Amino acid sequence: MTRTDATRWIPLPILLLGVVVRIATWLQNRSLFLDEANLARNFCERDLWDFFRPLDHDQYAPPLFCFFQKCSVILLGQHEYALRLFPLLCGVASVFLFYYIAKRVIAGPWVLVAVLWIFCFSDFFLRYATEGKQYGCDLAVALGLVALSLRFAERPFRPVWAAAVGATAVWLSMPSVFVLLGVGLFFFKKTYTAGRLLTMRPVLFAGLFWLMNFSLYYWLLLHPSMKVAPLVEYHAQWFFPLLPQNSADWAKSADLLTTFPYYTAGYTVVAKLVGIAGILTGLGFLVRRRKEMALLLAAPVLACLIASSFGQYSLIPRMLVWAFPLVLLVQGMGWQVWWDKGHRHLRLLWILLFIAVAGLHKSVKYITSPYVLEEIRPVLDAIAQDFRPGDVLYVHHEAWPAVAYYLECHARREQYLFGKNVVHGNWNQQPDLPTVSAGGQKPKRVWLVFSHVVSEATRAAVEANLEVARKYARQLRSVEAVGAEGYLFELTN
Repeated sequence: MTRTDATRWIPLPILLLGVVVRIATWLQNRSLFLDEANLARNFCERDLWDFFRPLDHDQYAPPLFCFFQKCSVILLGQHEYALRLFPLLCGVASVFLFYYIAKRVIAGPWVLVAVLWIFCFSDFFLRYATEGKQYGCDLAVALGLVALSLRFAERPFRPVWAAAVGATAVWLSMPSVFVLLGVGLFFFKKTYTAGRLLTMRPVLFAGLFWLMNFSLYYWLLLHPSMKVAPLVEYHAQWFFPLLPQNSADWAKSADLLTTFPYYTAGYTVVAKLVGIAGILTGLGFLVRRRKEMALLLAAPVLACLIASSFGQYSLIPRMLVWAFPLVLLVQGMGWQVWWDKGHRHLRLLWILLFIAVAGLHKSVKYITSPYVLEEIRPVLDAIAQDFRPGDVLYVHHEAWPAVAYYLECHARREQYLFGKNVVHGNWNQQPDLPTVSAGGQKPKRVWLVFSHVVSEATRAAVEANLEVARKYARQLRSVEAVGAEGYLFELTN
Protein backbone atom coordinates (compact mmCIF):
# COMPACT_ATOMS: atom_id res chain seq x y z
CA MET A 1 0.00 0.00 0.00
CA THR A 2 1.42 3.39 -0.99
CA ARG A 3 1.52 6.41 1.28
CA THR A 4 -1.33 8.01 -0.67
CA ASP A 5 -3.44 4.87 -0.36
CA ALA A 6 -2.82 4.83 3.40
CA THR A 7 -3.89 8.45 3.92
CA ARG A 8 -7.01 7.81 1.85
CA TRP A 9 -8.39 5.65 4.66
CA ILE A 10 -7.71 8.14 7.45
CA PRO A 11 -11.07 9.97 7.10
CA LEU A 12 -13.04 6.73 7.55
CA PRO A 13 -12.65 6.38 11.35
CA ILE A 14 -13.32 10.12 11.75
CA LEU A 15 -16.55 9.78 9.80
CA LEU A 16 -17.64 6.74 11.79
CA LEU A 17 -16.85 8.39 15.13
CA GLY A 18 -18.68 11.53 13.99
CA VAL A 19 -21.79 9.44 13.39
CA VAL A 20 -21.38 7.44 16.60
CA VAL A 21 -21.05 10.53 18.80
CA ARG A 22 -24.23 11.99 17.30
CA ILE A 23 -26.20 8.81 17.89
CA ALA A 24 -24.76 8.41 21.40
CA THR A 25 -25.71 11.98 22.31
CA TRP A 26 -29.22 11.46 20.95
CA LEU A 27 -29.57 8.31 23.05
CA GLN A 28 -28.62 10.24 26.20
CA ASN A 29 -32.06 11.87 25.97
CA ARG A 30 -31.25 15.18 27.65
CA SER A 31 -34.07 17.47 28.74
CA LEU A 32 -35.66 19.95 26.39
CA PHE A 33 -34.54 23.52 26.92
CA LEU A 34 -36.40 26.81 26.58
CA ASP A 35 -36.74 27.38 22.79
CA GLU A 36 -36.74 23.69 22.00
CA ALA A 37 -39.69 23.18 24.33
CA ASN A 38 -41.59 26.15 22.92
CA LEU A 39 -41.24 24.74 19.42
CA ALA A 40 -42.24 21.27 20.64
CA ARG A 41 -45.45 22.69 22.10
CA ASN A 42 -46.51 23.60 18.55
CA PHE A 43 -46.17 19.95 17.52
CA CYS A 44 -48.38 19.04 20.46
CA GLU A 45 -51.06 21.66 19.88
CA ARG A 46 -51.33 21.79 16.07
CA ASP A 47 -52.61 19.42 13.42
CA LEU A 48 -50.37 17.91 10.74
CA TRP A 49 -51.30 20.44 8.04
CA ASP A 50 -51.37 23.50 10.29
CA PHE A 51 -47.80 24.73 9.85
CA PHE A 52 -48.21 27.03 6.87
CA ARG A 53 -48.86 29.97 9.15
CA PRO A 54 -46.77 31.62 11.89
CA LEU A 55 -46.14 29.40 14.90
CA ASP A 56 -47.13 30.06 18.48
CA HIS A 57 -44.92 30.71 21.52
CA ASP A 58 -42.64 33.16 19.66
CA GLN A 59 -41.23 30.40 17.50
CA TYR A 60 -40.28 30.11 13.86
CA ALA A 61 -39.51 26.98 11.85
CA PRO A 62 -40.07 26.07 8.18
CA PRO A 63 -43.35 24.27 7.46
CA LEU A 64 -41.85 21.13 5.91
CA PHE A 65 -39.51 20.73 8.87
CA CYS A 66 -42.52 21.08 11.17
CA PHE A 67 -44.39 18.54 9.07
CA PHE A 68 -41.63 15.95 9.55
CA GLN A 69 -41.45 16.72 13.27
CA LYS A 70 -45.20 16.29 13.65
CA CYS A 71 -45.07 12.98 11.76
CA SER A 72 -42.33 11.84 14.11
CA VAL A 73 -44.34 12.53 17.26
CA ILE A 74 -47.47 11.00 15.74
CA LEU A 75 -45.60 7.78 14.97
CA LEU A 76 -43.30 7.61 18.01
CA GLY A 77 -45.00 9.70 20.70
CA GLN A 78 -44.45 13.00 22.46
CA HIS A 79 -40.95 12.64 23.85
CA GLU A 80 -37.39 13.81 23.30
CA TYR A 81 -36.33 10.89 21.10
CA ALA A 82 -39.10 11.59 18.60
CA LEU A 83 -38.52 15.34 18.58
CA ARG A 84 -34.82 14.87 17.86
CA LEU A 85 -34.96 11.96 15.42
CA PHE A 86 -35.28 14.00 12.23
CA PRO A 87 -32.53 16.45 13.31
CA LEU A 88 -30.36 13.42 14.11
CA LEU A 89 -30.90 11.98 10.63
CA CYS A 90 -30.00 15.39 9.20
CA GLY A 91 -26.89 15.47 11.38
CA VAL A 92 -25.73 12.03 10.27
CA ALA A 93 -26.38 12.90 6.61
CA SER A 94 -24.43 16.14 7.07
CA VAL A 95 -21.31 14.22 8.09
CA PHE A 96 -21.23 12.34 4.78
CA LEU A 97 -22.35 15.34 2.72
CA PHE A 98 -19.58 17.47 4.19
CA TYR A 99 -17.02 14.78 3.41
CA TYR A 100 -18.37 14.41 -0.14
CA ILE A 101 -17.87 18.14 -0.76
CA ALA A 102 -14.58 18.48 1.12
CA LYS A 103 -12.79 15.75 -0.80
CA ARG A 104 -13.74 17.49 -4.07
CA VAL A 105 -12.50 20.94 -3.11
CA ILE A 106 -9.50 20.05 -0.88
CA ALA A 107 -6.78 18.07 -2.62
CA GLY A 108 -4.46 17.20 0.23
CA PRO A 109 -5.37 14.33 2.58
CA TRP A 110 -3.96 15.97 5.70
CA VAL A 111 -5.88 19.23 5.25
CA LEU A 112 -8.97 17.17 4.49
CA VAL A 113 -8.50 15.35 7.78
CA ALA A 114 -8.19 18.72 9.57
CA VAL A 115 -11.47 20.19 8.34
CA LEU A 116 -13.27 16.87 8.70
CA TRP A 117 -12.11 16.56 12.31
CA ILE A 118 -13.38 20.05 13.14
CA PHE A 119 -16.76 19.38 11.55
CA CYS A 120 -17.27 15.96 13.09
CA PHE A 121 -16.14 16.81 16.62
CA SER A 122 -17.30 20.39 17.11
CA ASP A 123 -19.64 20.73 20.10
CA PHE A 124 -21.57 23.31 18.10
CA PHE A 125 -22.43 21.02 15.18
CA LEU A 126 -23.10 18.15 17.56
CA ARG A 127 -25.62 20.18 19.51
CA TYR A 128 -27.77 21.02 16.51
CA ALA A 129 -27.58 17.45 15.20
CA THR A 130 -29.27 16.32 18.43
CA GLU A 131 -31.68 19.17 19.17
CA GLY A 132 -35.33 19.41 18.21
CA LYS A 133 -34.89 22.66 16.30
CA GLN A 134 -34.55 23.36 12.59
CA TYR A 135 -30.88 24.36 12.50
CA GLY A 136 -29.52 20.86 11.89
CA CYS A 137 -31.95 20.55 9.00
CA ASP A 138 -30.70 23.89 7.64
CA LEU A 139 -27.19 22.46 7.65
CA ALA A 140 -28.15 19.26 5.85
CA VAL A 141 -30.13 21.14 3.20
CA ALA A 142 -27.28 23.59 2.56
CA LEU A 143 -24.70 20.83 2.21
CA GLY A 144 -27.12 18.74 0.13
CA LEU A 145 -27.64 21.58 -2.37
CA VAL A 146 -23.89 22.15 -2.70
CA ALA A 147 -23.21 18.41 -3.05
CA LEU A 148 -25.86 18.05 -5.75
CA SER A 149 -24.40 21.03 -7.61
CA LEU A 150 -20.96 19.43 -7.65
CA ARG A 151 -22.42 16.05 -8.58
CA PHE A 152 -24.24 17.38 -11.65
CA ALA A 153 -21.91 20.24 -12.55
CA GLU A 154 -20.67 18.59 -15.74
CA ARG A 155 -24.03 17.24 -16.84
CA PRO A 156 -26.81 18.98 -18.79
CA PHE A 157 -28.88 21.22 -16.51
CA ARG A 158 -32.33 19.75 -15.82
CA PRO A 159 -34.62 22.68 -15.09
CA VAL A 160 -37.71 20.78 -13.89
CA TRP A 161 -35.71 18.58 -11.54
CA ALA A 162 -33.69 21.56 -10.28
CA ALA A 163 -36.84 23.65 -9.81
CA ALA A 164 -38.51 20.91 -7.78
CA VAL A 165 -35.48 20.30 -5.54
CA GLY A 166 -34.93 24.01 -4.93
CA ALA A 167 -38.59 24.69 -4.16
CA THR A 168 -38.64 21.82 -1.67
CA ALA A 169 -35.50 23.21 -0.04
CA VAL A 170 -37.17 26.62 0.40
CA TRP A 171 -40.05 25.15 2.40
CA LEU A 172 -37.73 22.86 4.35
CA SER A 173 -35.07 25.41 5.27
CA MET A 174 -35.38 29.19 5.15
CA PRO A 175 -31.65 29.98 4.67
CA SER A 176 -31.63 27.63 1.68
CA VAL A 177 -32.56 30.70 -0.34
CA PHE A 178 -29.01 32.00 0.19
CA VAL A 179 -27.53 28.67 -0.91
CA LEU A 180 -29.83 28.55 -3.93
CA LEU A 181 -28.50 31.95 -4.94
CA GLY A 182 -25.01 30.47 -4.97
CA VAL A 183 -26.23 27.38 -6.84
CA GLY A 184 -27.95 29.51 -9.47
CA LEU A 185 -24.88 31.70 -9.97
CA PHE A 186 -22.69 28.59 -10.11
CA PHE A 187 -24.66 27.04 -12.97
CA PHE A 188 -25.19 30.39 -14.69
CA LYS A 189 -21.43 30.98 -14.70
CA LYS A 190 -20.75 27.48 -16.02
CA THR A 191 -23.18 27.85 -18.90
CA TYR A 192 -21.94 31.36 -19.66
CA THR A 193 -18.26 30.42 -19.71
CA ALA A 194 -19.04 27.36 -21.80
CA GLY A 195 -20.68 29.57 -24.41
CA ARG A 196 -23.97 27.70 -24.16
CA LEU A 197 -26.25 30.74 -24.21
CA LEU A 198 -29.37 28.72 -24.95
CA THR A 199 -28.86 26.59 -21.86
CA MET A 200 -28.97 29.70 -19.67
CA ARG A 201 -32.74 29.84 -20.06
CA PRO A 202 -33.33 26.62 -18.06
CA VAL A 203 -31.16 28.01 -15.27
CA LEU A 204 -33.18 31.22 -15.29
CA PHE A 205 -36.42 29.20 -15.27
CA ALA A 206 -35.33 27.24 -12.19
CA GLY A 207 -34.13 30.41 -10.48
CA LEU A 208 -37.43 32.16 -11.17
CA PHE A 209 -39.35 29.21 -9.74
CA TRP A 210 -37.20 29.27 -6.60
CA LEU A 211 -37.83 33.00 -6.26
CA MET A 212 -41.59 32.54 -6.63
CA ASN A 213 -41.60 29.93 -3.89
CA PHE A 214 -39.54 32.08 -1.57
CA SER A 215 -41.77 35.09 -2.23
CA LEU A 216 -44.81 33.06 -1.19
CA TYR A 217 -42.89 31.72 1.80
CA TYR A 218 -41.90 35.25 2.82
CA TRP A 219 -45.46 36.53 2.50
CA LEU A 220 -47.01 33.66 4.46
CA LEU A 221 -44.44 33.18 7.23
CA LEU A 222 -41.50 35.55 7.37
CA HIS A 223 -43.21 38.90 6.91
CA PRO A 224 -45.68 38.32 9.78
CA SER A 225 -42.76 37.29 12.01
CA MET A 226 -40.99 40.57 11.23
CA LYS A 227 -43.87 42.38 12.93
CA VAL A 228 -43.27 40.67 16.29
CA ALA A 229 -41.50 43.52 18.09
CA PRO A 230 -39.87 41.45 20.89
CA LEU A 231 -38.25 39.11 18.36
CA VAL A 232 -36.98 41.98 16.21
CA GLU A 233 -35.61 43.81 19.25
CA TYR A 234 -33.93 40.66 20.53
CA HIS A 235 -32.17 39.97 17.22
CA ALA A 236 -31.19 43.60 16.54
CA GLN A 237 -27.82 43.03 18.19
CA TRP A 238 -27.05 40.42 15.52
CA PHE A 239 -27.86 42.55 12.47
CA PHE A 240 -24.70 43.22 10.48
CA PRO A 241 -23.66 46.87 9.84
CA LEU A 242 -22.53 46.46 6.23
CA LEU A 243 -21.50 50.13 6.00
CA PRO A 244 -20.25 51.07 9.48
CA GLN A 245 -20.96 54.68 10.43
CA ASN A 246 -19.05 54.95 13.70
CA SER A 247 -16.66 53.14 16.01
CA ALA A 248 -19.49 51.15 17.58
CA ASP A 249 -20.54 49.86 14.15
CA TRP A 250 -16.95 48.90 13.33
CA ALA A 251 -16.63 47.04 16.61
CA LYS A 252 -19.95 45.26 15.98
CA SER A 253 -18.85 44.28 12.47
CA ALA A 254 -15.61 42.85 13.82
CA ASP A 255 -17.41 40.90 16.53
CA LEU A 256 -19.90 39.40 14.10
CA LEU A 257 -17.29 38.53 11.48
CA THR A 258 -14.98 36.87 14.01
CA THR A 259 -17.89 34.58 14.85
CA PHE A 260 -16.94 32.64 11.72
CA PRO A 261 -13.37 31.65 12.70
CA TYR A 262 -14.58 31.10 16.26
CA TYR A 263 -16.75 28.21 15.06
CA THR A 264 -14.63 27.05 12.09
CA ALA A 265 -11.29 27.06 13.94
CA GLY A 266 -11.66 27.61 17.68
CA TYR A 267 -12.05 30.01 20.57
CA THR A 268 -8.38 30.70 21.37
CA VAL A 269 -6.48 33.63 19.89
CA VAL A 270 -4.19 31.29 17.95
CA ALA A 271 -7.11 29.33 16.55
CA LYS A 272 -8.94 32.48 15.48
CA LEU A 273 -5.84 33.86 13.75
CA VAL A 274 -5.25 30.56 11.94
CA GLY A 275 -8.92 30.52 10.95
CA ILE A 276 -8.97 34.13 9.72
CA ALA A 277 -5.77 33.65 7.73
CA GLY A 278 -7.12 30.43 6.21
CA ILE A 279 -10.42 32.07 5.24
CA LEU A 280 -8.74 35.07 3.62
CA THR A 281 -6.25 32.86 1.78
CA GLY A 282 -9.06 30.59 0.62
CA LEU A 283 -11.14 33.51 -0.63
CA GLY A 284 -8.19 34.89 -2.54
CA PHE A 285 -7.54 31.49 -4.10
CA LEU A 286 -11.18 31.08 -5.11
CA VAL A 287 -11.45 34.53 -6.67
CA ARG A 288 -8.24 34.05 -8.67
CA ARG A 289 -8.45 30.38 -9.63
CA ARG A 290 -11.92 28.93 -9.01
CA LYS A 291 -14.53 31.61 -9.54
CA GLU A 292 -17.38 29.14 -9.95
CA MET A 293 -16.57 27.58 -6.59
CA ALA A 294 -16.43 31.05 -5.06
CA LEU A 295 -20.01 31.61 -6.20
CA LEU A 296 -21.14 28.27 -4.80
CA LEU A 297 -19.45 28.54 -1.38
CA ALA A 298 -18.89 32.23 -0.67
CA ALA A 299 -21.80 33.98 -2.39
CA PRO A 300 -24.43 32.49 0.00
CA VAL A 301 -22.56 33.82 3.03
CA LEU A 302 -22.13 37.25 1.44
CA ALA A 303 -25.85 37.34 0.58
CA CYS A 304 -26.62 36.44 4.19
CA LEU A 305 -24.51 39.38 5.44
CA ILE A 306 -26.28 41.76 3.05
CA ALA A 307 -29.71 40.52 4.16
CA SER A 308 -28.66 40.97 7.78
CA SER A 309 -27.57 44.56 7.11
CA PHE A 310 -31.17 45.30 6.07
CA GLY A 311 -32.51 43.71 9.26
CA GLN A 312 -33.85 40.67 7.40
CA TYR A 313 -31.62 37.97 8.88
CA SER A 314 -30.03 37.54 12.27
CA LEU A 315 -26.39 36.49 12.58
CA ILE A 316 -26.98 34.82 15.94
CA PRO A 317 -24.76 31.71 15.73
CA ARG A 318 -27.55 29.13 15.68
CA MET A 319 -28.95 30.75 12.52
CA LEU A 320 -25.54 30.38 10.87
CA VAL A 321 -25.21 26.63 11.44
CA TRP A 322 -25.67 26.18 7.68
CA ALA A 323 -23.04 28.82 6.82
CA PHE A 324 -20.16 27.79 9.07
CA PRO A 325 -19.37 24.56 7.13
CA LEU A 326 -19.20 26.55 3.87
CA VAL A 327 -16.73 28.92 5.51
CA LEU A 328 -14.86 25.93 6.94
CA LEU A 329 -14.45 24.57 3.41
CA VAL A 330 -13.09 27.93 2.22
CA GLN A 331 -10.79 27.95 5.24
CA GLY A 332 -9.60 24.46 4.36
CA MET A 333 -8.86 25.52 0.81
CA GLY A 334 -6.74 28.33 2.21
CA TRP A 335 -4.90 25.89 4.42
CA GLN A 336 -4.29 23.71 1.36
CA VAL A 337 -2.61 26.65 -0.37
CA TRP A 338 -0.26 26.95 2.60
CA TRP A 339 0.47 23.23 2.50
CA ASP A 340 1.17 23.18 -1.24
CA LYS A 341 3.54 26.13 -1.09
CA GLY A 342 5.26 25.26 2.17
CA HIS A 343 8.65 23.71 2.78
CA ARG A 344 8.61 20.52 4.80
CA HIS A 345 9.56 22.48 7.93
CA LEU A 346 6.60 24.81 7.36
CA ARG A 347 4.41 21.75 6.92
CA LEU A 348 5.54 20.55 10.32
CA LEU A 349 4.52 23.93 11.74
CA TRP A 350 1.13 23.60 10.03
CA ILE A 351 0.62 20.17 11.58
CA LEU A 352 1.39 21.63 15.02
CA LEU A 353 -1.10 24.44 14.42
CA PHE A 354 -3.72 21.92 13.36
CA ILE A 355 -3.15 19.88 16.49
CA ALA A 356 -3.60 23.06 18.55
CA VAL A 357 -6.87 23.81 16.72
CA ALA A 358 -8.16 20.23 16.64
CA GLY A 359 -7.58 19.89 20.36
CA LEU A 360 -10.37 22.42 20.86
CA HIS A 361 -12.90 20.17 19.12
CA LYS A 362 -13.30 17.08 21.26
CA SER A 363 -16.96 16.19 21.29
CA VAL A 364 -15.93 12.57 20.76
CA LYS A 365 -15.85 12.45 24.57
CA TYR A 366 -19.66 12.47 24.61
CA ILE A 367 -19.67 8.87 23.44
CA THR A 368 -18.98 7.96 27.07
CA SER A 369 -19.89 11.13 29.01
CA PRO A 370 -23.18 13.06 29.01
CA TYR A 371 -23.76 16.14 26.89
CA VAL A 372 -26.02 18.41 28.95
CA LEU A 373 -27.44 21.92 28.63
CA GLU A 374 -30.44 22.45 30.93
CA GLU A 375 -31.71 19.45 32.84
CA ILE A 376 -35.16 20.53 33.97
CA ARG A 377 -36.64 17.01 33.83
CA PRO A 378 -34.70 15.61 36.84
CA VAL A 379 -35.77 18.65 38.85
CA LEU A 380 -39.44 18.05 38.01
CA ASP A 381 -39.05 14.34 38.78
CA ALA A 382 -37.67 15.10 42.24
CA ILE A 383 -40.41 17.64 42.96
CA ALA A 384 -43.13 15.20 41.81
CA GLN A 385 -41.92 12.64 44.36
CA ASP A 386 -42.25 15.10 47.26
CA PHE A 387 -45.21 17.17 46.09
CA ARG A 388 -48.06 17.18 48.62
CA PRO A 389 -51.70 18.18 48.32
CA GLY A 390 -51.92 21.93 48.83
CA ASP A 391 -48.37 22.61 47.64
CA VAL A 392 -47.88 25.34 45.03
CA LEU A 393 -45.46 25.10 42.12
CA TYR A 394 -44.17 28.53 41.11
CA VAL A 395 -42.41 28.40 37.71
CA HIS A 396 -40.05 31.20 36.79
CA HIS A 397 -40.71 32.61 33.30
CA GLU A 398 -37.41 31.24 31.91
CA ALA A 399 -38.43 27.73 33.03
CA TRP A 400 -42.05 27.95 31.91
CA PRO A 401 -41.67 26.70 28.29
CA ALA A 402 -39.97 23.45 29.31
CA VAL A 403 -42.21 22.94 32.36
CA ALA A 404 -45.32 23.59 30.25
CA TYR A 405 -44.22 20.99 27.71
CA TYR A 406 -43.54 18.32 30.33
CA LEU A 407 -46.80 19.04 32.18
CA GLU A 408 -49.08 19.35 29.15
CA CYS A 409 -47.55 17.45 26.23
CA HIS A 410 -44.92 14.90 27.19
CA ALA A 411 -45.78 11.20 27.07
CA ARG A 412 -44.99 10.93 30.80
CA ARG A 413 -46.99 14.00 31.81
CA GLU A 414 -49.26 11.97 34.08
CA GLN A 415 -46.44 11.52 36.57
CA TYR A 416 -46.43 15.27 37.22
CA LEU A 417 -49.59 15.52 39.32
CA PHE A 418 -49.33 19.15 40.35
CA GLY A 419 -52.99 19.85 39.65
CA LYS A 420 -54.09 23.45 39.31
CA ASN A 421 -51.60 24.73 41.85
CA VAL A 422 -49.10 25.80 39.19
CA VAL A 423 -48.26 29.49 38.97
CA HIS A 424 -46.61 30.88 35.86
CA GLY A 425 -44.27 33.67 36.89
CA ASN A 426 -44.44 36.30 34.18
CA TRP A 427 -41.61 38.58 33.11
CA ASN A 428 -40.44 40.86 35.95
CA GLN A 429 -42.74 39.04 38.39
CA GLN A 430 -41.37 37.64 41.64
CA PRO A 431 -42.72 34.92 43.96
CA ASP A 432 -44.18 37.17 46.65
CA LEU A 433 -46.94 35.84 48.90
CA PRO A 434 -49.92 37.16 46.88
CA THR A 435 -48.45 35.65 43.70
CA VAL A 436 -47.90 32.15 45.10
CA SER A 437 -51.30 32.09 46.82
CA ALA A 438 -53.02 30.17 44.05
CA GLY A 439 -56.75 30.85 43.93
CA GLY A 440 -56.38 33.31 46.80
CA GLN A 441 -55.57 30.56 49.30
CA LYS A 442 -52.34 30.80 51.26
CA PRO A 443 -50.28 27.61 50.76
CA LYS A 444 -48.29 25.76 53.39
CA ARG A 445 -45.42 24.94 51.04
CA VAL A 446 -44.13 26.51 47.82
CA TRP A 447 -41.80 25.07 45.21
CA LEU A 448 -39.81 27.53 43.10
CA VAL A 449 -38.55 26.20 39.76
CA PHE A 450 -35.85 27.85 37.66
CA SER A 451 -34.24 26.91 34.36
CA HIS A 452 -31.93 28.50 31.81
CA VAL A 453 -29.57 29.26 34.72
CA VAL A 454 -26.59 29.66 32.40
CA SER A 455 -25.11 33.08 33.19
CA GLU A 456 -24.32 35.47 36.01
CA ALA A 457 -27.40 37.50 35.11
CA THR A 458 -29.76 34.54 35.44
CA ARG A 459 -28.00 33.44 38.63
CA ALA A 460 -28.61 36.93 40.06
CA ALA A 461 -32.28 36.69 39.05
CA VAL A 462 -32.59 33.35 40.88
CA GLU A 463 -31.04 34.80 44.03
CA ALA A 464 -33.36 37.80 43.88
CA ASN A 465 -36.40 35.49 43.68
CA LEU A 466 -35.15 33.39 46.57
CA GLU A 467 -34.69 36.48 48.72
CA VAL A 468 -38.32 37.43 48.10
CA ALA A 469 -39.48 33.94 49.19
CA ARG A 470 -37.31 34.05 52.34
CA LYS A 471 -39.25 37.04 53.61
CA TYR A 472 -42.31 34.91 54.32
CA ALA A 473 -41.01 31.30 54.31
CA ARG A 474 -38.02 29.19 55.27
CA GLN A 475 -36.15 27.04 52.80
CA LEU A 476 -36.43 23.29 53.41
CA ARG A 477 -34.51 21.77 50.51
CA SER A 478 -33.14 22.35 47.06
CA VAL A 479 -32.90 20.24 43.92
CA GLU A 480 -30.13 21.16 41.52
CA ALA A 481 -29.21 19.96 38.05
CA VAL A 482 -27.24 21.47 35.20
CA GLY A 483 -28.91 24.74 34.26
CA ALA A 484 -32.04 24.04 36.34
CA GLU A 485 -32.95 24.27 40.02
CA GLY A 486 -35.88 23.75 42.37
CA TYR A 487 -36.37 25.08 45.93
CA LEU A 488 -38.91 24.07 48.55
CA PHE A 489 -40.13 26.70 51.01
CA GLU A 490 -42.43 26.27 54.03
CA LEU A 491 -44.44 29.26 55.15
CA THR A 492 -43.58 30.36 58.67
CA ASN A 493 -47.05 31.65 59.59
